[in-house]
Amino acid sequence: MDVFEALYTTRAMRRVKEDPIPENILIQMVDAAVRAPSGANNQSWKFIIVTEPDVKNKLGDYYREAWDIYIRDYYENNPDMGASKVLDENKAKQVIRISKSATWLSENFHKVPAQFVVLSRNDPTGSSIYPAIWNLMLAGRAHGIGTCLTTVLGMFNQEKAFEALNIPVDKGWQINAVVTAGYPLGKWGVAKREPVENVTFLNTWGNEPGWNLEEPLFNY
Repeated sequence: MDVFEALYTTRAMRRVKEDPIPENILIQMVDAAVRAPSGANNQSWKFIIVTEPDVKNKLGDYYREAWDIYIRDYYENNPDMGASKVLDENKAKQVIRISKSATWLSENFHKVPAQFVVLSRNDPTGSSIYPAIWNLMLAGRAHGIGTCLTTVLGMFNQEKAFEALNIPVDKGWQINAVVTAGYPLGKWGVAKREPVENVTFLNTWGNEPGWNLEEPLFNY
């Protein structure tokens, strides 16, 4: 796969099939992850690949609990994730689509073929672990595997997740993310974003580049 195809089309794929992922693909995803840059080459990361139904069911219960807390605390129990407060109609529709997709994942978390629980320690900024996570997701894309990075389990229900996964609580580990993985139900495509010149300055703040890029430089 062309590197730009992977970069432009690796997007959050929450809705996936229940078909199992071959072990060789799971292995390569983690093998790609550990090739990412690591501060001082400390490699202070761990990856737990969860495919066993009983463990997935436990994590599914804890993920739903965490998701409910997230919706309660951040969106006042509004499942549309604040879409009703978005004035721009197109953006509101996009938020609704995302909220429905995210809700689907919370309800079906236990059915996802593989869950990558990603942990780190001594990496307070995430500057090492998140490049590793991105490598993992790109490797999945190369094999046609859809992934989604989610942080709510570690944010709101880490203690129960540690217990379910037998993670030591006194070694400084923290859950940075859970990456769900499976063959997508949706289609690959380039994510819609604001034109790059809207978020880019040259040399100094406010110096607009004037590139006039209305479309992405890669078409899929």
